[in-house]
Amino acid sequence: MTIDVTEERKGAKLLSRTTEELRLMDLEHQHARNAALLDAVIANLQDGVMAEDANGRITVMNAAFCRIFGLSEPAAFIGRPALELGETLWPRFVDDVEGYRQLTAALRRERRPQLGHEIRMTDGRILDRDYVPVMEPAGGVSHLWHYRDVTQRRQMESRLRESSRRLRKLSSHAEQVREKERRQLARTLHDELGQLLSSVRLELMAAIAKFRERSDESMRPIVDRLQAAAGLTDVALTSLRTLTTSLRPPVLDHLGLVPAIRWEASVFSKRTGIRCHVRATPADLVIDETQVTALYRIALEALENISRHAAAGTAWIHITRQRGVTLMEVRDNGRGISEEQINNPRTMGLLGMRERALALGGEVRVTAAPRRGTRLLVILPDAERT
Repeated sequence: MTIDVTEERKGAKLLSRTTEELRLMDLEHQHARNAALLDAVIANLQDGVMAEDANGRITVMNAAFCRIFGLSEPAAFIGRPALELGETLWPRFVDDVEGYRQLTAALRRERRPQLGHEIRMTDGRILDRDYVPVMEPAGGVSHLWHYRDVTQRRQMESRLRESSRRLRKLSSHAEQVREKERRQLARTLHDELGQLLSSVRLELMAAIAKFRERSDESMRPIVDRLQAAAGLTDVALTSLRTLTTSLRPPVLDHLGLVPAIRWEASVFSKRTGIRCHVRATPADLVIDETQVTALYRIALEALENISRHAAAGTAWIHITRQRGVTLMEVRDNGRGISEEQINNPRTMGLLGMRERALALGGEVRVTAAPRRGTRLLVILPDAERT
């Protein structure tokens, strides 16, 4: 028996074609919705956007682009050559027209993205420009240009930098004033109060000698009291020397940085039991006075940190000069330091060291030592290099 299925097959083919047509229509509607959504996003962006096809004709332009460059409605430029528009805009807004022309031509030719290129306009505005090449399905390349007005941000950054510079200058000046006051106070205490106490001690010793000459038993209590007073003047003189040294060690002004640090290292070793080696290259370093003070104070703070936190057995200080830059390295063989500790804003000791260096145009780097411990490197350029 033969069954004719011609009509059935025709119906199946029609159904299949109808299903495919519906699927394509759905894809077209979805593509249209996505395109409309993308157009709406681009149109309402506050940043300027322009795109050109592989033939160099403008396919996309939004209102923000027209506002940035003082143009009329975007629709007036769709389909026009992008280079023609560029030759109209560049002389109005860019000083180096030829340089800008060559740069954009190179980007189109090499098809390499460029993000965050700064453009300083002749009217004082500052734009950030992004360029992104977009591959088309047919194999061509569209060129997308994105312009962002960052004038206010750059002005704010400039004001912040200037404010930071002034604060550091003020901090540096205040520190110099403090050092001058320390030096004057230490000298006054040493010269005046020290001499006064020495004179008092001499008078007491002379009185003791006179009373002893009399060989009178009744004078013995007086002699004992005078000897006690002389002992107190010795204690006062020792305390005075400690105070004047903490304010400003005389060796720093009389002999210089390296002897002063060697002296502090010996005191540090006696106080903590941590061995400390000091080396200078060359031995007769000649350093600016402001740098001497900064390096000395940083070295003291570094040694204090080692005694408090490092649990080290040995510390090394090396001072050298290389090509107009003074370097001081302080390292130890202790427990080391973590990145969190290095970047902790509450670590006032490290913050103070960094600020001292920054005030002189330098920097302080703190890292874990290659084998064990902590390494602190101070870099101070000469004054004429900052």
